[in-house]
Amino acid sequence: MTSLDVKFFYIAFWLYLGGFLSYTLYVPFRKPAIQRVATLLMLLGLIPQTAAIFIRWATSDHVPLSNMYEYMSLMSWMAVAILLILIWRYKRPIIGSFIAPLVFMLMATASLLPKDVSQALLPALQSYWITIHVTLAALGSGAFVVACAVSFVYLMRAYDIGKSDSLPGKAMLWWSLSFIALPVAFYFILSLVGLRPFSAMTFNLGGAVISDWGSLFTSMGMGFPVAAIFFSLFYNYSLKKNNDSQYGSNLFAIMAFSLLLAGLIAGLANKNGLYVITPRSPLRIFEFFGVALVLTWPIFFLCNAVLTSFKVKFLDKLDMDLEILDEINYKAIALGYPLYTVGALFAGAICAEQAWGSFWSWDPKEVGSLIIWLFYSGFLHARYQRQWRGSKAAILAVFGFLMVLLSFFGNYFFGGQHAYS
Repeated sequence: MTSLDVKFFYIAFWLYLGGFLSYTLYVPFRKPAIQRVATLLMLLGLIPQTAAIFIRWATSDHVPLSNMYEYMSLMSWMAVAILLILIWRYKRPIIGSFIAPLVFMLMATASLLPKDVSQALLPALQSYWITIHVTLAALGSGAFVVACAVSFVYLMRAYDIGKSDSLPGKAMLWWSLSFIALPVAFYFILSLVGLRPFSAMTFNLGGAVISDWGSLFTSMGMGFPVAAIFFSLFYNYSLKKNNDSQYGSNLFAIMAFSLLLAGLIAGLANKNGLYVITPRSPLRIFEFFGVALVLTWPIFFLCNAVLTSFKVKFLDKLDMDLEILDEINYKAIALGYPLYTVGALFAGAICAEQAWGSFWSWDPKEVGSLIIWLFYSGFLHARYQRQWRGSKAAILAVFGFLMVLLSFFGNYFFGGQHAYS
């Protein structure tokens, strides 16, 4: 039987979906009534989501932050709260058209996670420091969501894609060589040298169970980081040679968004049993990367077709000034950074000492949190000391949020002391 807090969560889920769709309609039609409906739906969605958090708190007798569903729910709550504040502050409701999609993706992801209420917390969680630790870390991550969303739009608007019928031929060539040909070639190279990875991964396609694709997908997943490095180095050289650096930012945005959507679909497919990754295997993250990479291929080309070939001038109608987008990016990270610092690092270290007798134990989640903190520290340093603004800052914001997601879902792949959450 569905608990009351989960029912409220799904009410918020559908209201946010309505807000997302309304903002999408507002962009081409620019009817004030549509904008008001969209903003109202996001505001109304925040109410049942807030109620769900407090009902779950009262039901479980502890702050509802003991599992990944609760953490992601609070992260999306923070993103919506910041969205409404930004609309009030800048009087630009168009902001919702690019933050609402990421909010809905977070809510969709949360809906896939186990929602059981933890009545009796593990000893490691029986501390008021865990409330400070997880609450501030989730709120900080919610601010990073907003920075990522506005950065997507900045990168797309920095290059006027509306004037191009399709991605330039050289860009398509480099992308295809890097993210299609190279990962597939990686499988044959590993096979040739006798290092092809073992995988017990299975696929269920229309009732037919296929068990001999695991090594291929694992190899492609292992080749994905190599492909990303190859693409960054060689394509960046090509851009500089042709003096067209802004287009690289545009292509990065399309790829990052495609990867985010592919990861969500891959998670949904795994939850519904369309494929099963190898239990307790150190290579299981590469199995997931392989599936996400294959799903990225059609999504990437579809995004390009929607933005260019079909002449949908979506971005042209986003009349947000680039300086405002850059300012929101900076302010969101400036807000999230201290929250994440106190929550993930300092309060997390105290929780670790109380639970396991050590402030630092090289747990995968601890290492991930430290890397994320160092990354955003570098972002702010580059902003203050090197005056990194515009496309550079936007790329860092998107990349930083991808790191946050990888650390968040690392429980499924790396285990460790945080595997319970």
